Amino acid sequence: MTLGGLRVLDVGNRPSTAWCSRLLADYGAEVLAVEPPEGHPLRQHPPFAADGDSVAARYFLANKSSALPAERERLLSEADVIVTDELDAAKLRQRFPRAIVCAITPHGLTGEFRQRAGNALTAYAGSSWAHVNGIAGRPPLKGSGYQASYQAGTLGFGSIVSALLAPEAKAGVGELIDISEREVLVSTSAPAPLRYQYSGTVWERRKTVTMNDGPVPVRDGHFALPLSRPAFWEKAMNLLGLPDLAVDPELREPGIRVKFADRFASRVQEAMAKWNRAELFDALGRLRVIAGPVLRMDELAENPQFLARGFFRRVKAEGGEGAEPSKATPRYPGPFARMSATDWALRRVMPAIGGDSGGFTERGDGFAAGTRPRPPGDDSRRGPLSGYRGLVLTQAWAGTYATQMLALLGADVIQLETRSRLDSWRGTYRNPIPRALQGRPEAKHAWNCNPLYNSVNLNKRCITVDLTREEGIDIFRSLLPQMDFVAENFSPRVMGNFGLDYEALCRIKPDVVMASLSAYGATGPWAGVPGIGGTIEPSSGMSALLGYPGGAPLNSGQMYPDPVAGICGFAAIALALLHRERTGEGQYIDLSMQEANFTFIGDAWLEYELTGKVRGPLGNRHPQHAPHAVYPTRRAADGADQWIAIATESDADFTALADVLDMGEVGEWATAQARKAREDELDQRIASLTALRDKQELEAALVHRGVPAAAVLDPAEIVRDEVLKERGHMVAVEHPEAGTAWQSGLPAKLTQAPGGVTHHAPLQGQHSWEVFRDLLGMSRPRYEELCAMGITGKGAVD
Repeated sequence: MTLGGLRVLDVGNRPSTAWCSRLLADYGAEVLAVEPPEGHPLRQHPPFAADGDSVAARYFLANKSSALPAERERLLSEADVIVTDELDAAKLRQRFPRAIVCAITPHGLTGEFRQRAGNALTAYAGSSWAHVNGIAGRPPLKGSGYQASYQAGTLGFGSIVSALLAPEAKAGVGELIDISEREVLVSTSAPAPLRYQYSGTVWERRKTVTMNDGPVPVRDGHFALPLSRPAFWEKAMNLLGLPDLAVDPELREPGIRVKFADRFASRVQEAMAKWNRAELFDALGRLRVIAGPVLRMDELAENPQFLARGFFRRVKAEGGEGAEPSKATPRYPGPFARMSATDWALRRVMPAIGGDSGGFTERGDGFAAGTRPRPPGDDSRRGPLSGYRGLVLTQAWAGTYATQMLALLGADVIQLETRSRLDSWRGTYRNPIPRALQGRPEAKHAWNCNPLYNSVNLNKRCITVDLTREEGIDIFRSLLPQMDFVAENFSPRVMGNFGLDYEALCRIKPDVVMASLSAYGATGPWAGVPGIGGTIEPSSGMSALLGYPGGAPLNSGQMYPDPVAGICGFAAIALALLHRERTGEGQYIDLSMQEANFTFIGDAWLEYELTGKVRGPLGNRHPQHAPHAVYPTRRAADGADQWIAIATESDADFTALADVLDMGEVGEWATAQARKAREDELDQRIASLTALRDKQELEAALVHRGVPAAAVLDPAEIVRDEVLKERGHMVAVEHPEAGTAWQSGLPAKLTQAPGGVTHHAPLQGQHSWEVFRDLLGMSRPRYEELCAMGITGKGAVD
């Protein structure tokens, strides 16, 4: 396996550290988790299986061994990688300079907030995600379950793999990786703060749910129909028997359509209500219209796409290599991406506490990192991936976020676009300049000033090539030998139609890594069905878990499945590059957004698999702790509602909260059991008191007492956040047309090979001449000829 021989010691106590080390184990690393005698805190998290084991612990702690604290020092000296949540992680790096130390904490190892308590709820509040999730007038919502932990853990995994690719790794030079859970979520919500700076518009929670922005009722459940292109709208309206809406010019464009919801929303929802989910999904799929049925865990158990792709896996039986999976063990979600040459395996269930205190079984020379030398004149500070180059055809969010992560870690990422059809996140040639930029003379082209595109394409170069023309295909093929990886997020048929599928690429460059990100993967009955984040959220099971307790399923306020697939795509490409360094072998990565997102709700799946219970929306509540919610605070001067997240995790936290709020006698709620039993009443009492306080003042008072709390920030407040700037996460980026704006940078801070933001998102075609000249030796007259032909160049083709 790709990480075979890598010795990992997990000394963390957070779900995020547990997920990071779980992923390392899945790809072959030997992972030892140091647990106190009572076990990792996850072992106490409800719900529990019939045998008394925590469902979450069964998911996060699988594939690992367990050792007791008495063995910690010896194991630290033997580990190649140390995963921790300790604030003094830098000392571990000093003591064990050959090790890669990855620290995942609520607020990072440095900065004013470093010692603050934090968890998923406070991370969502402090990142602006909670502000956009939910319904206006009701409390902002965190993501379901352990979303912040899955995000941070996956980033940690990908960052560790990237650090192993650094040329210094083979010389035994370690690394310190500092990951803040809050900053990871800020990174995944990067479009909203930039949109505020370009337009003055603050992304808000939706007032009502229409089929455009979330699931609406149909005959047998709920269904999302975002219709993000005019052609989708026309086809769907005709299918639903609404031909007058199909031809209404004000409703065809999604950006304009939202202004006229009163003209279409109720009629469309009435028409949709006559269909059941499967019939509507099938009919729209045959028309190649994006759509998404809300699927619950019991329905996903028999999902035809999952079953056809063999997605569910069981732990291998005893008996060594090739042993058949044991049917006595539950089915687990499979890998977040299918990799043709990199194995993924479940080798063991959650270990007994301290059952493996004998230590690592791997002895000898340990893990052999890649032998790639650093190119002449290269600087390690560009990042661990400096020296790698990729040609990427990624658009919108999922693929661009994946490849931006590679670029921020030092890879030379060349974005290939076409003049004839803009990346949807550039907008259209007809779009106006964003409002806040309209007085800026340099802002000449709306497609270079779109905050969506500019938020997820930092550090990249951009070329334009028309792949529908033979001259464009020739350019692609000529560039390919100088590329380490290719990435795309088209529907599975598109690259084959160009004659540029994986087999074709291998004939030119046999060791190329190719990553394809699509809605449902390259195989299976749903392979040809298009999708976006707004349809993958319901079809992956995520929407069924997001919402208010007892309420209808919701989609997130931004298309959350995109950054989920993106962070997984980044990790998969880095892992494939490491595999190539160790074996010389390239490979094909088939990433299904549906599968990647399902791995981020695997604990809810395992609850169904082990207990038969189908989990629904929990809102901001925690299965174990109370109070754990978002409460109203004093309104802003303009009347806007304001909120604070309070997430107690102990009796001491509650006592401090009661004191700060001057709640008086609270003996009736002295225990966690009493608070959970009367949670509605307790929440109402707290809300009546928080509503009188300023959110920032109350946050400061609670944090001073050690209570996990965070004011709910909107995207504008993220832009102004001095702590994010102090830690170097929000970076001032100068763009030649849009000007200087604060943007979310690299959410993992590395000390040896730091990487980070070096330049703005590219202008359309900004680097075509540079790339063709330097990599292909193209003459200027030939380049200008290709521009005149519309093969390359800038702007719309005449």
